[in-house]
Amino acid sequence: MFDIEVYKKALEQEVNDNILSFWLELQDHQHGGFYCYADFDGNIDASHPKAVLLHSRILWAFSAAYRVLGRAEYAAAARHAFEFLTRQAMDSVKGGVYWMLDHQGQVTDSQKHIYNQGFAIYALAEFHRATGDAQARELAIGLFNLIEQHAYDAEHKGYFEAYDQDWNSIENALICDTAEGVVTEKSMNTHLHILEAYANLLRIYPDAKLEARVKELIDLFRERIILPNQHFGLFFTRDWQCVSRDISYGHDIEGTWLIDDAVRLLSDKHYVREITTLTTQMAQVTLQEGLDSDGAIFNELRDRHLLDTDRVWWVQAEGMVGFFNAYLKSLNPAFHKAALDCWHIINQQLIDKNNGEWYWKTYRDGRPYLDRAKVEPWKCPYHNGRACLELIERLSGFEES
Repeated sequence: MFDIEVYKKALEQEVNDNILSFWLELQDHQHGGFYCYADFDGNIDASHPKAVLLHSRILWAFSAAYRVLGRAEYAAAARHAFEFLTRQAMDSVKGGVYWMLDHQGQVTDSQKHIYNQGFAIYALAEFHRATGDAQARELAIGLFNLIEQHAYDAEHKGYFEAYDQDWNSIENALICDTAEGVVTEKSMNTHLHILEAYANLLRIYPDAKLEARVKELIDLFRERIILPNQHFGLFFTRDWQCVSRDISYGHDIEGTWLIDDAVRLLSDKHYVREITTLTTQMAQVTLQEGLDSDGAIFNELRDRHLLDTDRVWWVQAEGMVGFFNAYLKSLNPAFHKAALDCWHIINQQLIDKNNGEWYWKTYRDGRPYLDRAKVEPWKCPYHNGRACLELIERLSGFEES
């Protein structure tokens, strides 16, 4: 029997006592911001470089946690991240946020990737939602205008992605799969998170151009990025020819609820129904193709035949939200079961109940990868914290209905 209150309390306990409590201890009160590396056991390396992307995601996580849960320590941690991001990571002359700083907050990699700008918008908008901070709203709007000025592709739509400090175009190596020799001008991943960022900005900045861009991005997903097999293509030429063959099950299920989250901000109800039906179909494909026998979501299918069965922290977190989102739309009990199965895998295999936070990934039998860091520039409280907070909000609405 599914008990909403028990599930909700378990998620609240996880996000409060295991995820965010861990990250509160990573605040660097000497040089500002947060420490950006901790090994498998949680041992902090205070000399590690500080990733701007990580700080945007931390700012989002503590802002959202304060908005949803109301704890004063989350507001203080969000403010700490905001001050570091705005004082150290932003280019006051050319605009935009840098990619990497040293442990003292000095710039070491000044490139301005649109993926990174998007996460800064996402975080600043959330900080404004949580606290009402006017500067955060203005900075987010400014970053939106910079992206539109420098990166928008008026001919083929979407955005070019990689720029140096002076907004000159450079090779898109940060997001593309360079190990496989795939370097393209456009990626699904960047466009998914620009959509996510623009949707959050639209909540606090009801601007006609911004709303038009949200719809245009959703149209790009429907017409170009979602392939006929109901999976995302991953890498594209400037005119949206897909050049990748891999399937990322985590991105597929994450995208279903992020697209829904964005489209529901639009006023055309027929369009909303059309898109949410499409994303339900995508979730159904992930349900049919992407689940292991115990309900864990496979990581990816490389080159259409090499199946990666590892249990990756962010993939299971996004599955928990994506399947529950699909259940609320369809009331299909299979989606409900899939969401709970993801939580079971997380609870039994990915949560580090000794040292806090979640393992990066485990083998199929649940053994954690001992060589993967607990914290590094891509490992943060964004996916797992967000999954808990999203479900807490959705379950609260479920209780009230």
